[in-house]
Amino acid sequence: MEPSTTDFREQARHYIPASEQDITAMLNAVGKPDLDALFGHIPAAVRFQELPDLPEELPYEQLSEELERISHKNRTGLSFLGDGLLDISPSPVVAQICNIRNLTTAYTPYQPELSQGTLLAHWIYQCSMARLTGFEAVNASLYDRSTSIFEGICAAIRMSRGKNTALIPETLYPGDIEVLETLVEGMDVRLVKVAADQSTGLIDAQALEVAIDEVGDQLAALVFPHVNTFGLVEDVDALTRRAADAGIKSIAVIDPLLLGPGGLKPPSEFGEEGVDIIVGEAHHLALAPNFGGPGLGLFGVRFSQKDRNGVRAAPGRFIGRARDCSGRECRVGVLSTREQHIRKDKATSNICSNQAFIATLVGAALLERGDPGLEQILSGMKSQLSQAVDALTRFQGVKLAFPDSISYHEVTLELSKATPEVLKAAHSAGILAGADVSDRISGERHLLKLSFSNREQDLAPLIEVFKDLFGEASDEAGKLKAPNADLARATPPQLPSYHADEVVRYYQELGKLNVSPDDGCYPLGSCTMKYNPKINDWAAGLPGFTDVHPQAPIEDAQGCLYLLHEIQEWFKKITGLPGVTTQPLAGAQGELVGLKLFQAYHRDRGEKRDVMLIPRSAHGTNFATATMAGFAGKLGKIVYLEADVAGRVLNEDLDRRIEEYGDRISGIMITNPNTSGIFETSFKQIAEKIHAIGGLVYMDGANMNAIAGWVDLGALGVDAVHNNLHKTWTIPHGGGGPGDAMVAVSERLLPYLPGYQIEKDGEMYRPVKPEKSIGSFHRHWGNFAHKVRCYTYLLRLGREGVRRMAAVAVLSARYTQNLLDKEYALLPKGADSEPRMHEFIITLHDEDYAQLESVGLRKADSAMRIGKLFLDFGFHAPTVAWPEPLGLMIEPTESYTKAELDRFADAVKAIRRLITEHPQALLSAPHFTPIDRVEEVEANRDVCLSESLDELPEINLPRISTRELAKMSVDAIYEKIVEASKPAA
Repeated sequence: MEPSTTDFREQARHYIPASEQDITAMLNAVGKPDLDALFGHIPAAVRFQELPDLPEELPYEQLSEELERISHKNRTGLSFLGDGLLDISPSPVVAQICNIRNLTTAYTPYQPELSQGTLLAHWIYQCSMARLTGFEAVNASLYDRSTSIFEGICAAIRMSRGKNTALIPETLYPGDIEVLETLVEGMDVRLVKVAADQSTGLIDAQALEVAIDEVGDQLAALVFPHVNTFGLVEDVDALTRRAADAGIKSIAVIDPLLLGPGGLKPPSEFGEEGVDIIVGEAHHLALAPNFGGPGLGLFGVRFSQKDRNGVRAAPGRFIGRARDCSGRECRVGVLSTREQHIRKDKATSNICSNQAFIATLVGAALLERGDPGLEQILSGMKSQLSQAVDALTRFQGVKLAFPDSISYHEVTLELSKATPEVLKAAHSAGILAGADVSDRISGERHLLKLSFSNREQDLAPLIEVFKDLFGEASDEAGKLKAPNADLARATPPQLPSYHADEVVRYYQELGKLNVSPDDGCYPLGSCTMKYNPKINDWAAGLPGFTDVHPQAPIEDAQGCLYLLHEIQEWFKKITGLPGVTTQPLAGAQGELVGLKLFQAYHRDRGEKRDVMLIPRSAHGTNFATATMAGFAGKLGKIVYLEADVAGRVLNEDLDRRIEEYGDRISGIMITNPNTSGIFETSFKQIAEKIHAIGGLVYMDGANMNAIAGWVDLGALGVDAVHNNLHKTWTIPHGGGGPGDAMVAVSERLLPYLPGYQIEKDGEMYRPVKPEKSIGSFHRHWGNFAHKVRCYTYLLRLGREGVRRMAAVAVLSARYTQNLLDKEYALLPKGADSEPRMHEFIITLHDEDYAQLESVGLRKADSAMRIGKLFLDFGFHAPTVAWPEPLGLMIEPTESYTKAELDRFADAVKAIRRLITEHPQALLSAPHFTPIDRVEEVEANRDVCLSESLDELPEINLPRISTRELAKMSVDAIYEKIVEASKPAA
């Protein structure tokens, strides 16, 4: 891949476009002699004394060669291995939409006036899924199927007050069951397994009755798969009716692909009135296996006249129909008072970053395919299944394992030879013959499951393998039992089909409704909206990576395992900690991994510790995560810590809490630098106090962009920390996800790490489970494609680049703060002399608030309204009203030149001038975005979460685009705002 000749950020060393002259001038402006001096206030005892022991940087032009070399270590070929992760030929629109940067790089749509592209894309996804499933409320994604099942169970328990138990059948995928068991450990949630019937391969009806009776009035939900781990269609009507009769919630685990025309009936029609909750996996509607990630967790609840409240117990983000204050139709996030950034420990989930961009791709793919495309896929799958069964069951010693049950797109065969022997013979012929499912049901049977897709799967080589193993074929073949009418879809979902070119053009227009870090400073504090290198996306799209199934033999996945090993080792050296897990799917899940590790450590020592200390100013996910881990309600306690004038942990309050709770304290969660952008200089002393009473220390690593390569977290006393790959390590935010997180740990926690550690064994890379592993948070390897992106970035940074990245990020923030010091006040009050790191918080002076109040704008609403003026100048707003209610948190990152920072600062100064000279401008802002200010209260009062897609939603283009605004002078924009804010004559 050649370097871009048009993108100066892509070509810049370490993707830092500021010249050496820029850096010198900015250092002079902030009174520092060099970059090292920016970190002089951090105690020497916790700083790395030399550069991390990492490889030298790789020149940009060599990155593509290196990543291709690694991808070629993998082997792909003829495969019948699906096992819950199908490989469907992608829609032609997917690759093109992946290149629409204003969709891939935008943040979560908290500023709806400049996020309509993302919001409409997610609306299309919600509406498409609503048509397929019959469910009125499908959220804008969760991580994957496993976590969706878990969230479904938690939602059902919230809906069933006073109950805490869910029944889960052993016909779920084993990987999903392991994740569920990992997540509920330490929670007031109980899982009771229901066995499979040996003869049918379905949920054992008698065992289900016994379980319902034994659990009694603590039973909240029954979980069951639509198509189970053996590829068999469960008796969904009977299961749904049984749940209804028992007065419990029914949760169906579905595959939305199978609900297309000619497919299986939708979950809204199970039983008499449908199930209560749907969960599942949907990423294969748009993407290849990608070694297992990122996935796309499907989650839906009913939102009908009979049930308007279930949605309020649901996790995640919902997009609703709305209008702006001028009456234009638009979309906005609704029902957000359930979410962590508002409800903290009372939130329905800790999820923040979801799988947003994968939802965007799936929505687009469904628009292109529509009913005809889905019907063609399903027809191809069924045809290949039928041909395979007809051919393979003719061999003596091969038969249908469950002939009286219904297979749809997968089949389980019973073999007279050991399944590993058959798989090995097929592998020698270059074939992945399927999955060994022998241990998924009791009894000594050799079981092989084959999966089929719409890709061309040549049966001839597999037939030859079976011939070598089982001899000549006979004339008699097994007969598949066809789905009866009660299980089949009666009417098509009525998904419209649009030409691929029309879909791509539409999504290109959607991109124009967003703003991207490509175009200029994206000052969203605590979110690190830095430039996302294009070569990272290119590398993640290499077929040698994307086409590898996560359950492929390890010798076929050596490129993937090598990359995971390397990134694991990089992060050990970056953090100064001896262990790393690559499994977590987002920062919030990284936090959960950390707290679950704490619990395992204490459990292993025979200690019951039920208190978690968290500063009041922490990210909302910290509180929600502590609740999810079990530190709330009947099982534990979350204790808020107060801050000093600099926003740091107040040592006197910490001492009081240690005195009060003592050996009940499991640990402490601290963000460092803190949410005011100030380094916790007494962090090491805090850690020593917590360790002295047997507790552990979690560092929220959301702000690692300020200290990566400079601060030794081991010396700091950290026991666990997550690194957000979608912040510090340049993974695109995707309009809200997918995120990713690496969790590094101290020696204490090494034995308990989840998932697998990748170890080098001679020339082979092998996965090894830690001896006391807490389980798994992902059924495979996490968001692998993001590991490719991150590793590509790390190779370009090298040992010098990691430190330079952080130093220039801090310099950019200090320089921008210096430019604004005379115009705005700093928050927290009383901390003006404290050096800020990568971000800072500004606020208005008292006389400015008086000006706003003179035109009827309340002081409490001021930060939100000022944020809208940033949109008028072509910038995304800073983080508004958090963690300071009157604050604007600005994080410039290292991705911009001095001239770009100067222009941004000029715009922020112009905003203050508007406040003092034309305060009425805030009442009507924003003025140039695609829509005016959204009537969010009304959208939440009359909630609408889906509609027909017979026509694509109307697009209102920006009145002045962000790229046009970038070409205008700040003064010219100022005059246009003044003119636009004048009352109509």
